[in-house]
Amino acid sequence: MALKVYRGTRQVGLLDMQANEPFYGFTYDSAYLSSSEALPLSLSLPLADCRYSGEQALPYFEGLLPEGDARAAIARRLGISCTSSARLLAALGRDCAGDISVVDEDEVFELHSQTYVPLAGGIFSIADNPYEETGRLQEETRLSLAGGQEKIALYHKEGEPIHEGWFIPILGSPSTHIIKPGLLEDRYPQLSLNEFLCLRAASACDIPTAMAYLLNPEKPLLVIERYDRLRSTKTQNGLKMVNRIHQEDFCQACGVRSDMKYERDGGPGFKRMRNVLSQYSQQPLEDIKLLVKRGLFNYLIGNCDAHAKNFSLLQNSNGTVSLAPAYDLICTTIYDGRYGAKLSRSMGMKIGLHENIDKVQAADFMQFSQDIHLRIEQIEQLVEELGHRLQTAFTTSAIEAETLGFCAASEIASRILEDSTKRAEVLFGKH
Repeated sequence: MALKVYRGTRQVGLLDMQANEPFYGFTYDSAYLSSSEALPLSLSLPLADCRYSGEQALPYFEGLLPEGDARAAIARRLGISCTSSARLLAALGRDCAGDISVVDEDEVFELHSQTYVPLAGGIFSIADNPYEETGRLQEETRLSLAGGQEKIALYHKEGEPIHEGWFIPILGSPSTHIIKPGLLEDRYPQLSLNEFLCLRAASACDIPTAMAYLLNPEKPLLVIERYDRLRSTKTQNGLKMVNRIHQEDFCQACGVRSDMKYERDGGPGFKRMRNVLSQYSQQPLEDIKLLVKRGLFNYLIGNCDAHAKNFSLLQNSNGTVSLAPAYDLICTTIYDGRYGAKLSRSMGMKIGLHENIDKVQAADFMQFSQDIHLRIEQIEQLVEELGHRLQTAFTTSAIEAETLGFCAASEIASRILEDSTKRAEVLFGKH
């Protein structure tokens, strides 16, 4: 079996399986290679007139698929083994992150048509029956969303209120928003609210962030606007068409499998990510500083799940890259066994020599500054600025959430802020 790979409306290559390979190998299309506009799918798959082996192609293409429990759930619904990345990609590859579409070699792929049908019952039907609706919509859309949390991709009609105007993408049509039902709220109380507050606070701290909306307090829905989609001026059947924007996460860019996304398992850490930006970014100094600021923000708010798949790159038309907006921001440290289930205190990426967030010391920031080639004074300045702004950022975000009916917002914000103050003091040698 072979699969065709498209970027937008153009075929860029072919995935094919050979004996004893763990995954499809990938070959760029010769016509695509000869184009002056040709750009690589990934920094780990440079343009070349050769066949990348299954082992070489696996990190990028498998990185388009769901992970963990989300992967197991959708594989079960589709009747596919969750260990078969090849079959899952064939089933789910029509609309992936970025501008990639993957379809069967013999399948007719409608390149210039986008089809949507109204979401029966509206978006609140997902909140009322999250498991059933998540499964039904995943089977119907066959869209691939990376990450370990179950989610749904839908199209929202521009100009409509966020709780109205929802459509299901058909036949690989691009979505505009990602919907996260509160499926884990029983184990991790106020998880949707937690993520909303952290995303809003990051934005208030001048960290470019995916736009988030929070709906339905009793059965929460977190709605994330996709930054890898851009509405066109063209319309079809009364809806604006959508263009895909190419992106990849740092695991894909570095040729690292998704199951190695944590630095302790071999995934990229700050030093390696900094080197990628130094080599490929259109504005390396600005992007490196933003990478550091996001790393420090995650440390201060207690986000121990900030691994390399939660940092992505957008590809520019000249082949350079830019750091993509932040997403999947959450305070994991409040879930310590006393408040919901216990989550690990080990960070996705080390700061200095320490992985455990509670063991980070002032000396670790000295090492951190060396790893990312910024003076310690610059690190101190960023932490000081964030420390001053976090109080207002979370307080304002909590007030916004409370006006939406989420009464626990101030409590969650206070928990996050209390610990962030203690972590900020570590940098300056206070204990």
